[in-house]
Amino acid sequence: MIKLIATDMDGTFLNSQGAYEKERLAKLLEAFKEKGMIFTVSSGRSLLAIEKLFEDFLEDIAIIAENGSIVQYQNKIIFADYMTREQYLHIKDKVFENPYHPGKNLLLSGKNGSYVLKSSSQDYIDKSNFYYENVQLVSDFEAINDDIFKLTTNFTGDTVAQGEEWLNQNVDYARAVTTGFDSIDIVLSEVNKAFGLSHLCDSLGIKKEDVIAFGDNLNDYEMMHFAGHSVAMENARDAIKEVANEVIGHCDDSSVLTYMEGLVK
Repeated sequence: MIKLIATDMDGTFLNSQGAYEKERLAKLLEAFKEKGMIFTVSSGRSLLAIEKLFEDFLEDIAIIAENGSIVQYQNKIIFADYMTREQYLHIKDKVFENPYHPGKNLLLSGKNGSYVLKSSSQDYIDKSNFYYENVQLVSDFEAINDDIFKLTTNFTGDTVAQGEEWLNQNVDYARAVTTGFDSIDIVLSEVNKAFGLSHLCDSLGIKKEDVIAFGDNLNDYEMMHFAGHSVAMENARDAIKEVANEVIGHCDDSSVLTYMEGLVK
């Protein structure tokens, strides 16, 4: 019996413009409430960004943000896993040592905002403003006063796999994971979406067998394994399709919404 629905955002629940049909979701949340089912946003995006995207529904949903670093239910934080200052400054140095890294684009994502190095390209700054909230340009990360969850950066499509592997070999307390076709997030080694989902399920008394998960990219991999039933998108990476129980349509066709509507008919 499905009690919790966890869905990735970009490339899965959201279309390629980063939007979704709010009226359809509102109707679904009413139906979920009647059936005792919980809709859960599971994303690499920051909590601030997700809260803005779902501001009308925060009392009715759960959120797993920052790739599993922070978990919120009904607008209350129930778990958070932060980096120390020494850790994120060390990781920053390692990113720039990475022989596959282009050399300037880097963002810290924190509880109160996001921080982008002024040396980053204008395209990267614009992209950061699309995916994050309260983005601040800084000369360095030394003086930041915030609780930090992760670092994110980009490579080229041809070097992102090598860049990820290099970081995972050279930083033993953190892990890099591909979140887009040229981007990676770097989080503490224990953190992934399944980690956050497990904390949420434990707090709500829900068994993983009663969870269904939707995803498309490599940062969804552990969550897809965790869930009792996993669903990949038509546009998903092959590795995600291979571990999924089934594959549905494209994110641009609102396929997750359609699937969820079928759960309550």
